[in-house]
Amino acid sequence: MSDSSTELLGSNPAFIRLLHAMRMVAATDVSVMINGERGSGKTSLAREIHTYSRHRNNPFVSVNCAGISDTAFAALLGGAAGSEKSGSPEISPGATLFFDEVSELSGQSQSMLFHLLDAAGCDPGFRVLSSSSRDLMELVKANQFREDLFYRLYVVPLDLPPLRERPEDLIVLLKHFTREISAAHRRPAPHYSVSARNLMKEYAWPGNLRELHNLCERMAILMAGKIVQPEDLPLEIRHGKTSRKKEILFALPAEGVDLLEMEGEMIRQALGMAGGNRSKAARLLRLTRDTLLYRIQKHKIEV
Repeated sequence: MSDSSTELLGSNPAFIRLLHAMRMVAATDVSVMINGERGSGKTSLAREIHTYSRHRNNPFVSVNCAGISDTAFAALLGGAAGSEKSGSPEISPGATLFFDEVSELSGQSQSMLFHLLDAAGCDPGFRVLSSSSRDLMELVKANQFREDLFYRLYVVPLDLPPLRERPEDLIVLLKHFTREISAAHRRPAPHYSVSARNLMKEYAWPGNLRELHNLCERMAILMAGKIVQPEDLPLEIRHGKTSRKKEILFALPAEGVDLLEMEGEMIRQALGMAGGNRSKAARLLRLTRDTLLYRIQKHKIEV
């Protein structure tokens, strides 16, 4: 996809708070863990942290942890440690290392990373950023991720909301992707009818920004200079197979309910089911972590 700023557009309140937190943490050298679903823009956020940091003039090295062998990972870490035999000359002092989907590292690679960070101490000579689309704490509890490594990486968590929780940002991103992709292909940009846009607003976008970008590229090629109507959209969007519209889960009794009290009770139940893990509780309630924290404070719930 395109540069990081493309995926960091939006006016959603939780997303704006995330960007403010990102800029504050970028000014430090602490380890950052970016949590978010696949395709939600975790790599772009990591690049933006690098851009705002004092390491901006040094390399940004992204490591795909889901597709790296133990041998290749050892060579990479050798470069981070300054080994002349590592084959990783791009990892110069002051570089930013981004471990994308760090939860996918094998046990051996996890051990190598922990021992490198542990030996380096407080000043490893490079910036460490990580991301995960899985709940790392749950993996720690299941003995699938090293607890000591977790605490090395999980110093400041940043929770990136999925696209379905940013409905007000959809059209802004749609227009931006369309304009950028059409220019890259040197074709007139398509336009989207009101009906098509309304269908897209109702769709849940399980592939997040990556899925939206792919759709925009498809339309930019197949519908260049034309108006995109509902019938031109993919079946899953037209038929709402992953729509945000849900069946009725609760029937309001004739006497009504105390909505504020019910909200507080639902939050308490979610926290109980999640064992106090706020990120997991937020996912159970389909909220961002920031929104959940706000509502915990609103209801004065002790965690």
